[in-house]
Parts: sequence; C-alpha cells; structure tokens
Amino acid sequence: MELKLDESKIRKGKPVGLPYVGSKKKISKKIVEIIKQNFGTEKTVYDLFGGGGAVTFECLINGLDVVYNDIDPLVGEAIQLVLNEDRDFIKEIIISRDEFYAVKLKENKTAEDKLKLLSNSFGNNEIDYLYSKKYSDLKYVLAREIVEKHDCFNRYKQTSTFKEAKDNITQLQQLQMAQQLERLQQLERSEVISRVQSLDIKNDFEFNSKDYRDFSNVVDSVIYLDPVYNDITRKRYGVDNFDYDSFYEWCIEMSKDNIVLVSEYSMPKEFECVFEFTKARPTIQQGGKHKKYEKLFMVQNNLDRILHE
Repeated sequence: MELKLDESKIRKGKPVGLPYVGSKKKISKKIVEIIKQNFGTEKTVYDLFGGGGAVTFECLINGLDVVYNDIDPLVGEAIQLVLNEDRDFIKEIIISRDEFYAVKLKENKTAEDKLKLLSNSFGNNEIDYLYSKKYSDLKYVLAREIVEKHDCFNRYKQTSTFKEAKDNITQLQQLQMAQQLERLQQLERSEVISRVQSLDIKNDFEFNSKDYRDFSNVVDSVIYLDPVYNDITRKRYGVDNFDYDSFYEWCIEMSKDNIVLVSEYSMPKEFECVFEFTKARPTIQQGGKHKKYEKLFMVQNNLDRILHE
C-alpha cells in the first residue's frame, strides 16, 4: 500500500529549518502533509532525529503537537538560540576561514559555535570551510560588507555593493573569480536561519537531547525517524557506530502501538516503502551516478492495519 498525498493542499511558502547535514527541508512540507492526510492532526508527532528541525517546524506551522529530539544537545540549543536572538545575531554567524577553523578546534563548543560550523561549512558537514582557500577571503569580505551596508541576506545580488564588486572583477578580466561570485552561500544560509527566527515561537514545543530508545514508552502517536542512512555516506556524517539492527527491531516493536515512519533509501524486508519522493535526491551524489531518492517506510502490513482500524 502507499500513503496518499494531495499536493494541492501542501502549505505555500519556503520550508523552515537550520542549515543541517541530511536536512529534510526539501521534503518537510510533504512529510507533514502526508501525516495530516493519512493519520489526521490529533496525534502528537515525535521527531526523534530532529537535526535542524525542518519537520518539527513544519508540524508547528501546521498546528500539530510535536516533540523535538536530537541526541546532539548543541543542535537543539542552537535552534533555541536563534529563536531567542535578533537579526544582528545572525549577521555575526558569518565568519572567516581562519575563524571557522579556530572554532572547529575548540574543545568545549557552545551552541553558537555549532551554528557557526553548520552555516559556514561545505555541505553543512562542520568539517570543511564553505569556500575554497583561493576565494574564501574575497567572498567572506563581500558578504560581510553587504550585511553591514544593506542589512540584506536573500536579495544580495540586487545590492550596489554586489554589482560593483562583480563588475570590477569582470573588467579586470578575472572571469573565473567573477564566476565565484555567482553565489554567496553564507548569505543564503543566513536567510535560511532568519526564516526560523521569523516564526516568532520560543516555548511552543518540547526540546530533548536523548537516545531515541528513551521514547520507548510512547503510545498512540506518530513517530517520525530520520537516522543517518545506512550506506557509505554515514562516515561522511561522522557516524559509523549506529546499531541499525537494534534500530529496526525497535521500530517493529514501537509500530504495535504507534504510527512509525522512517526516512531512508532502503530498509530490510520487514519494512515496506509507503511513499517515494522521486525528486528528492542526495545533495552530494556518488560519482555523479547516484540514483537514490528519499522514501518513507513502515513495518510490513502495518499501514493496512492502521487504515482499517
């Protein structure tokens, strides 16, 4: 069986969530609408691998009761920090290459450090600076100048500062450098963070930093699970010790009293694909031939049982 989705009912507007590796911002609006159309709006949604909060925020926007959890306490604290700070704080998240690596080396990182690493790293991996060494100073200085002069994130290409910088470089016939200015990703990510802040919600949902198994007493709820996917990319995310067999067993057990939805590319035979997001492909494709796309899974025959209860 497959879950239904009337796409005409999906919320208009941009998705909301922090820049985060493996973020579900591309499909968060569809995921929440799938929950609403198939299982109603009365059950609490448990977003147990919450990450940047894309699914949690979409639940809140749609009026669903939601519980956020991520085992990394700093990411939840970073979300709360954004919600409780002002726009000037977001501007200070834009940092240089040298500052990025200084923050990375800190032994005891804060929520603000976490946010800086996420927002200024390649693929939000918190490891590599967003720009290559050759162009990092140019792009960072220009981004800082734009926010200071124009208080601007998402319309930076329309500012006189951006246009003049690009024209000057083009006139010098440094075309490769001019091409690097096509995007200032630091400003684009600042805009993403500002959308979280604009929701103006501070204490409307519960934050947790627990192991997913600490929610084993949950009943009569929707449990949405987005673990690091069980493929070669998990090493790139810095996770290589997740016990997938125990996770699968837990999902099967929790499905007896809950609606359990798992985001993955593939799952064991005890699970069935109940929805495919055929347009949601990995940001970084392996060898340029990556044909995987996002899917939702449930325990075999569980969807049929739930829909006929």
